[in-house]
Amino acid sequence: MSLLRCLRLYLVGWAGSCPAGPLLLQSPQSWHTFHTGPWLSSSASSKELLMKLRRKTGYSFVNCKKALETCGGDLKQAESWLHKQAQKEGWSRAAKLHGRKTKEGLIGLLQEGNTTVLVEVNCETDFVSRNLKFQQLVQQVALGTLLHCQNLKDQLSTYSKGNWEKT
Repeated sequence: MSLLRCLRLYLVGWAGSCPAGPLLLQSPQSWHTFHTGPWLSSSASSKELLMKLRRKTGYSFVNCKKALETCGGDLKQAESWLHKQAQKEGWSRAAKLHGRKTKEGLIGLLQEGNTTVLVEVNCETDFVSRNLKFQQLVQQVALGTLLHCQNLKDQLSTYSKGNWEKT
């Protein structure tokens, strides 16, 4: 039972012994309800803080509001609290994905001269492996690996010739 309801019942019970009793009993609709919780005390400055925090962090309205309430309206503390919460949630999501099997994927094969690179990039579903962006990723990984191997081979050949200067 709410505090206001208890107060109304008390006043109605008290009205029988009070000279103003009939007045209290006649107009319960005119009584104003009030709430003193922090969620209702919204001023222009708190709305501005909320919008500023949302713009700065990009988090949802609910999370920003909770952060400001938790940190007492301090913008820097609220931002720090939001980042900590996001890390906690992110880590828990990553832990959920940890044991999942990646049964699908693509193999990329690239040859240039006497250097050949074979890369395997895995994913969870065949829908992902058929995606153009995923196929481009495999090509880029293969090309990057080939270039790295050629660069490494050039450096090793330079060192094997006795030239120990850094290139």
